[in-house]
Amino acid sequence: MNKQANGRTGRDGLPAGAWIRGAALLGGAALLSKAIGTLQKIPLQNVAGDRVFGLYSAVYPFYQLLLFLAAAGIPSAVSLLVAQRMERGDAEGGRRLARAAVIVLGLTGAGGFVAMWTGAERAAAWIGDRAAAQAVKAAAAALWFMPVMAALRGYFQGLHRMEPSAASQVVEQAVRVTAMLILLGIGWQAGWSDGSLAAGATAGSAFGGAAGLAVMALWWRRERMKAVVVYRWGGSGRDGCIRSRAVERVGGLWPDMKLLAAVGLPAALGSVAVPVAGIVDAFTVPRLLAAQGASAADAMTAFGLYSRAQPLVQLVVMVAGAVAGALVPALAAALARGDLDAVRMQASLAVRTAWWTGAAAAVGLMLLAEPFNVALYADRQAGGTFAVVCGTAWAATVSAVSAAVLQGLGRAGLSAAMLLLGALLKAALNLALVPAFGIAGA
Repeated sequence: MNKQANGRTGRDGLPAGAWIRGAALLGGAALLSKAIGTLQKIPLQNVAGDRVFGLYSAVYPFYQLLLFLAAAGIPSAVSLLVAQRMERGDAEGGRRLARAAVIVLGLTGAGGFVAMWTGAERAAAWIGDRAAAQAVKAAAAALWFMPVMAALRGYFQGLHRMEPSAASQVVEQAVRVTAMLILLGIGWQAGWSDGSLAAGATAGSAFGGAAGLAVMALWWRRERMKAVVVYRWGGSGRDGCIRSRAVERVGGLWPDMKLLAAVGLPAALGSVAVPVAGIVDAFTVPRLLAAQGASAADAMTAFGLYSRAQPLVQLVVMVAGAVAGALVPALAAALARGDLDAVRMQASLAVRTAWWTGAAAAVGLMLLAEPFNVALYADRQAGGTFAVVCGTAWAATVSAVSAAVLQGLGRAGLSAAMLLLGALLKAALNLALVPAFGIAGA
């Protein structure tokens, strides 16, 4: 009887409660890693000042855009397709998809690095502060590591194994913050310029990405060793192994690479809408402030004040997105089986939870805006703007969860269109309101 109870499965085909445990694990890891990432910004602003904080905040969306173009969509596509193939018992097909994803994202990451490095001066000119160029180049190095790590995360999430992703998230953030603090301390003692200090802060992403990739590589190696043991004991023998390798050489991974691109491209376009909203601010707010007579340094300092509440909003959204992302493979598996009742139940639960938790988070952050501002940044500057930005946690939470659900349902293009529309509206409102009201208008 115990055996039967332990083997119970839900409507989604997983052991009862397995997807909830996976969602909780990823959500907890996201909470811890984002908390670490939020704490890094306290010494960055307190020690280096609002201008360096503004430079960091202006460059990071640009880095996110290149990272999302290089990596977004494919990991979720890997997760979906691996879940479907495992549903059919095709474990080798899932591993082949992972290898194809590593190649695709490795190449796109290298391309993103070249684009970001060579375009650093132009990006800094768009931002409105030439000192940002060093930070853009420093952030580019992370593109060698982050996309490949994302591909491996997608593979393990497709297996409904969230431990590797959770471990790599925490390690990545811990190493990133440690490297940033070390570089910030060295730079402060050596008297680096504001641009160099911002570059040191953004360079932490490369160190964190390398550490996170190392964690995922260890899990991948262990997974491959298990596959080799199973293969050998399966009795296929040396000849079977030679034939398998020959087939891979002849057929190659090209069909899987094309499949990943076809499935992942709509999701990638949708995810690009998220950093586009940040880039709208980075490319408009400092320049609009400068057009009103502020110097480049003063405009970037004001942008640093405007960006103070963003880490708290991102904390809420990242946790919600991680929890929702854990549901995507289960939604895909239920759709593949045609179990519409399970699809409706999971999608409805995710979206309803997003509405209530997002609202509670937004209200709480707004009520505690002044204490948070003082606790994190040691003064009350731009308190009203801080509170208003905290209020965006509600809509951002619903957007993150709804985008994940729509992706699981094969409707990622819908969320992409809405997010891009929101970014265009944000640009128009910045142009209308920033000249009159400054960062409060933003």
